[in-house]
Amino acid sequence: MAEQKTKALFTCTEAGYDAALDIMDLYRKSGMYAVFYGIANENDLISLGETNGMTHVLHFVDGENIKLVSISDEMGGFTVDITINDLILPK
Repeated sequence: MAEQKTKALFTCTEAGYDAALDIMDLYRKSGMYAVFYGIANENDLISLGETNGMTHVLHFVDGENIKLVSISDEMGGFTVDITINDLILPK
């Protein structure tokens, strides 16, 4: 089976808007496919990801907290609460 390339949809609340744009820029600079959706309802994250053909949705709740939705994986998908620090690896 061919490895699936990560495709991340970035969504946010008003409080997470700037952080979403900043982290999406880091994703793009590292060569990952990332699309900014903008403000979204947390209840719509899975359907937004599926509709847009994404493998993941990163929903920025505020400047620190993120809801990560994995849509396509071996287990059929999952949702986990993480922080921005969980995404950024030390140099």
